[in-house]
Amino acid sequence: MSREYLKRIPAVNVMYRATRFLTLQARVAFTDWRDGRDGTADETGFPLPPARLRHRVHGDVDAGSFIRTGQTVAADIADLVQAAGHSLSSFHDILDFGCGCGRVLRHMASSNPQARVCGTDIDAQAIRWCEGHMPGVNWRANQFMPPLPWENGTFDFVFSISVFTHLNEGMQDAWLAELQRVSRPDALLLLTVHGESVHPSLPSEQQAALRHSGFAFWQGVTGRLKLDGLPDFYQSAYHTARYIEAEWSRFFRIIAIVPRGINKHQDAVLLQRR
Repeated sequence: MSREYLKRIPAVNVMYRATRFLTLQARVAFTDWRDGRDGTADETGFPLPPARLRHRVHGDVDAGSFIRTGQTVAADIADLVQAAGHSLSSFHDILDFGCGCGRVLRHMASSNPQARVCGTDIDAQAIRWCEGHMPGVNWRANQFMPPLPWENGTFDFVFSISVFTHLNEGMQDAWLAELQRVSRPDALLLLTVHGESVHPSLPSEQQAALRHSGFAFWQGVTGRLKLDGLPDFYQSAYHTARYIEAEWSRFFRIIAIVPRGINKHQDAVLLQRR
């Protein structure tokens, strides 16, 4: 009898989810104790966030992989921006939309002192931690739906890592319109999606949706046993290139879609404010 078959039995599934949840709580507690004993830091000079916040944005409590992934993603962003004919040093106002506890922005802020760097997220706990431990960045908590707390045309570069990978179509369109509003004319944007490299691993229902419309949304665990601690609407979204070209072009000019351009996993979508 396979594990997947057992998980479809309601009582077994609840026990499985509860065990995973309790195991995570134990790992978080132990990791925070170990971090307090050994100390945590990276080359940016900023302290590392606690294990629960690292897990919420990273899917793991491990400090080393949190640091390495942040470095990799920041370097990928710089390379993609350069390939689009820009350099990060040319931007004056940078926004990380969905910054979490600063996994990427800690590197972006330290390497771009010429810019006003802003970070926003629905995770108010992460934002409070960032405000207390990572000075020099304009941190803001935002609501589940627009608006953001900035004026029209504020930013010349906006990036968003692993946010549109978790929103349904209604929320996606609302936030694309809002990012359009806060971007300057000709601003550059870099957003990520679950592209075609990960589609073969999806269940048949989601693959059928992708073939039909180019977009699929998969709702997994909800409620108290949701491991990331984020709201129930935050699930998993998948896009095809043809969908992005058809739908996102209503908001931006599409410069390029780079398969696995971020951390060799998520596709990078480079956009320009019309």
